[in-house]
Amino acid sequence: MADHADAVLSALADRFPPAVASAIRVAIGKLLRCGTVEGGFCRFRCSACEATHTVYLRCNSRFCPRCGIAQASKAASEAQARLLNVEHQHLTYSVPAELRRLLFMDRSLLRTVAKAASMATIHAMGTRCRAHAPLPGVMATVHTYGRNLEWHVHVHVLVTRGGLRADGVWQPIKLFPATQYRKLWQYYLLKLLRQRLKTNKSAVHLIGYLHHNYKTGFIVNVMSHYRNGRKAAAYCCRYTGRPPVSEKRIIAYDGQRVTLAYKDYRDDQDKTLELPAVDFLLRLLQHVSPRYQRNVFYFGLYQPAQRRKHVDAVAKASRYAGQIRPVPISAKERIKIALSKMRTICPECGSTEYYVTEIRLPEAANVQTNAKKKTCQLSLRM
Repeated sequence: MADHADAVLSALADRFPPAVASAIRVAIGKLLRCGTVEGGFCRFRCSACEATHTVYLRCNSRFCPRCGIAQASKAASEAQARLLNVEHQHLTYSVPAELRRLLFMDRSLLRTVAKAASMATIHAMGTRCRAHAPLPGVMATVHTYGRNLEWHVHVHVLVTRGGLRADGVWQPIKLFPATQYRKLWQYYLLKLLRQRLKTNKSAVHLIGYLHHNYKTGFIVNVMSHYRNGRKAAAYCCRYTGRPPVSEKRIIAYDGQRVTLAYKDYRDDQDKTLELPAVDFLLRLLQHVSPRYQRNVFYFGLYQPAQRRKHVDAVAKASRYAGQIRPVPISAKERIKIALSKMRTICPECGSTEYYVTEIRLPEAANVQTNAKKKTCQLSLRM
């Protein structure tokens, strides 16, 4: 990134919508400052030998090769606190190629895509018991990248293999017919997009064309299923928070060109892609989300307003008694946990008695908050 940052920054305005270009600039700044003095640091002093140690702060960006894996693990841990400890099914909903450019230019529509996938899932599962339609828990993760980093929008849906009925009974569901899901996916996606884009005549015309020309619906793949919520959370580590590309897939870089290894699922063949370094970075950075935009959404039993209320109901109604109940952690406890993970033992004398003497925030954060000082003195005993 450091070798070609200037060339990438100069190309952003012509290649991406303003909100995306702004988010990419922030992401590049984080990557360049990660693990440096400009990125901030925390200085410790050992109480036993008075030795001073400095730990540089990380950017915690999913696009950082050093921080992306940690962010994926964090996402899996957070998901485990949300998922019910029941069987889950994994499905993928693909957006047709004709709509991808529309979503590229307006990233706010990605939430609409996730909502359409969840509505199709909940509708299809509700038909398994028409007298008392069961309400499942749905976690929808929107991905915008394919294996070769092209703009390929699809939704990974993790849904409980069953739902809670209005009469308090847990209704198991084992059947997931792809044909039914494809038609419902087409119906809800086009319906919601038409509602969002009703003033855009070209978009409405395109939606009408897709409605008449896709006779069997849009592509939906029924993937693996998981025996409990913990195994489903392990899925999150792979799909929810991981970076678009891992370092091990970059098999060559000579300063000017990058060679990427990937598997083409259209013919199930291992292939390589060679690109100029700037083009590779632009292809990677196109998947940066605008500020404050999420890519993980919860519906049904997993809606924030529903989750806590239904944990006990699911445990009582089903054979899955060991439900995970999230325990709230205060901001003070989160800070202590984060600092304790930075350093647990003095490398000089082996003592665990140390305290924080100085914390310096990233330079960008200090520019935005001029009222705050760059450094602060703490005496936090660990």
